[in-house]
Amino acid sequence: MADSMWQGGGVDLDAYLERVGHRGDVSADLPTLRRLHTAHVDAIAFDNLDALLGRTAVPLDLESVQDKLVRRGRGGWCLEQVVLMAAVLDRIGFTFTAFAGRTRVRTGSRFGPALHVALCVELDGERWLHDVSFGAFGPHEPIRLAEHARLDGDWSFDLVRERTGEHVLRLLRPEGPAELYGFTTDVRYPSDFELLNHFCLTHPRSPFNHQMVLQRTRPEVRHLLAGTTLTELRPGRPATSRELDRDELLAAPAEVFGIDLAPGDVQTLRKFLDGP
Repeated sequence: MADSMWQGGGVDLDAYLERVGHRGDVSADLPTLRRLHTAHVDAIAFDNLDALLGRTAVPLDLESVQDKLVRRGRGGWCLEQVVLMAAVLDRIGFTFTAFAGRTRVRTGSRFGPALHVALCVELDGERWLHDVSFGAFGPHEPIRLAEHARLDGDWSFDLVRERTGEHVLRLLRPEGPAELYGFTTDVRYPSDFELLNHFCLTHPRSPFNHQMVLQRTRPEVRHLLAGTTLTELRPGRPATSRELDRDELLAAPAEVFGIDLAPGDVQTLRKFLDGP
């Protein structure tokens, strides 16, 4: 295929499909988009560990991202996962753009930096919000990108439009809707990702460079680890949280989030948790 900025020609599609457990053919249609979305979030965790392991960079080139998330069984943070997912969709033949959103859940603010990136896929005259990297609170399949759109099921979501023109994705919980992030569909490019990546890795106000943030989305249960607090979400129930001790924190990447860490990384993580 011809080169594109999303690098679809360089993705190892078979290896990716095996990594996420997808079976059967793929084509540029809505059923494939739904199956890939669900398979991806079930298999690949949100993982900020490189920022805590002394890495001086989190590479966003496709080969580095594939090696980490596909071959080595790691998770990745939002930008890495979008690079991988965009290459996969490009390879299959989907038409899409990227956009950035301002996270609202857990921040208490609507005006933080637009650090979260997701995709807008165009299919048969409709647009679909395709977001595989928001973590424990994120959607498990695409949601139609339109005012008052809903995604119903064990995990339900909707989209509302504010007077400013921003779309807001909400998770519909028993205790009330939780605003996840606000966004416009202004197009972002891979070069924009590099700026956001640098902020996430180095800025003192980054939420990702001073504590463990691990998240995984599965059909029956979702987990979020932020610092030492592990939160569990189940359909139709209030969230529950508990504090983990040091040994539980060391075991959590593999046992809770399905993240394969190299032995050397486990030792480095132990030193990080023990502190200076």
